[in-house]
Amino acid sequence: MSNKAQSPEIETKGFRVPHVWAIILLCLIMAGIMTYIVPAGVYDRVEVAGRQVIDPATFHFVEPSPVTPFNWFVCIIDGLTASMAIMSMIWFTIAATDVYTESGTLHKMVGWIIKVCRGNYLLVMGALMAFFAVRGAMGAFELHIPFVPMTIALALACGCDVMTGLAIAMIPTFAAFAYGPINVYTVAVAQGIAGLPVYSAMTFRVAVWLVMMVVTFWFVLRYAAKVKADPSASVTGFTNPSAADIDIAALQKEKMTGRQKLLMIMLLATIGLQMVGPMLWKWSFAEIGALWLISGIIAGIVAGFNNERICEIMGKACAGVFVGVICIGFARAVSVVLTKGNILDSVIYGLSIPLKQIPSSLSALGMLVIQSIINFFIPSGSGQAAVTMPIMAPLADVVGLTRQTAVMAFQLGDGLTNMVIPTMGALVVYIGVAKVPFSTYFKWVLPLYAMLMGIGAVGLLIATFTKLGPF
Repeated sequence: MSNKAQSPEIETKGFRVPHVWAIILLCLIMAGIMTYIVPAGVYDRVEVAGRQVIDPATFHFVEPSPVTPFNWFVCIIDGLTASMAIMSMIWFTIAATDVYTESGTLHKMVGWIIKVCRGNYLLVMGALMAFFAVRGAMGAFELHIPFVPMTIALALACGCDVMTGLAIAMIPTFAAFAYGPINVYTVAVAQGIAGLPVYSAMTFRVAVWLVMMVVTFWFVLRYAAKVKADPSASVTGFTNPSAADIDIAALQKEKMTGRQKLLMIMLLATIGLQMVGPMLWKWSFAEIGALWLISGIIAGIVAGFNNERICEIMGKACAGVFVGVICIGFARAVSVVLTKGNILDSVIYGLSIPLKQIPSSLSALGMLVIQSIINFFIPSGSGQAAVTMPIMAPLADVVGLTRQTAVMAFQLGDGLTNMVIPTMGALVVYIGVAKVPFSTYFKWVLPLYAMLMGIGAVGLLIATFTKLGPF
């Protein structure tokens, strides 16, 4: 599935990481208990440019209104209701994408890329990484796992090692997902909760994303060239059973049919409309979801699928991301409980006190660190956004940051740590397919993680000093 929220239970040295639903349920219970303990308080809201924002100087305590245990669970329904537009958009996006995948278009596209590059191994790898990066920027995550045996076989055929093959599919996916300008799971959800226009600040986001991609490509391709020149530099070796049955030569001979070429054009057009719709026509979640639903249905017809096949593909795709998407509503219930208990503003006030004592640039970096830590426990981009953004967005108002900066801190903290934490189910699956131990992978990827974090921190500072908006 494309939402990283659906992560399996993972055993690491005797410790079983709880299911993401269990983690969010624990957060919900803790929030409910807090309504009995934390003093209730509120900020006055004022209207600025048509939206309600906190007046930082007006916090005052009010009569407590604790939420009963039964109503903790009622708040889950409220959270699901409030999140339905976001959830529907994600379901329809994934459903449509799977129709394109089932048509064989993407598989043939990979073979075409290899053929066009005519044996230049670095060019082949770079082109494939670009393919995975573009899809990762949209929110594709686990969808690239089936490509790992293919990219490993390609790397071995080029004289590189297993780590190179794994990296071709996995690393651009993870890095692109981390700050994807049109990531439906993170930026779209976080901006929606923060009250920002969907996909706003696009130019700045694309610029930072491109810098990250350049560094990512350089890191992977430099390693590939190093291993090809000196096999002793390999960290994994040069054999892998998962790639044994992949015939790269046969893959290059496969040609895209006329239907598949049309489907590729349709897919690119849909992605383009997803990017420009919010900017030109003020599209929100409903319009983007409808766009992908229409695209998926037409794609199924063009591919020659009957109505039963189209519905089967879409239904299976939605079922595959059910756990992750429902996390959005479940996690939203946490903020509903805090709001009904009149302690959401109290939490914001408490967090703002120390942050007010430091420069706003350090406040932004502090948010980045906090989100990185939270991601270890809630490895779900959409779920984490629903839990934290109702607090972080108004907190940004109080400490003098723009909400767009708070969204950026969330997206980077959530996204980049996916590359290194063992609680990230997709990471474990990727390296499991490649038969690469986590310790080996961790040591290899850590320098790249540090570089990308550095780029993200610089981007946050720029966002802080320029007051990245619209607000």
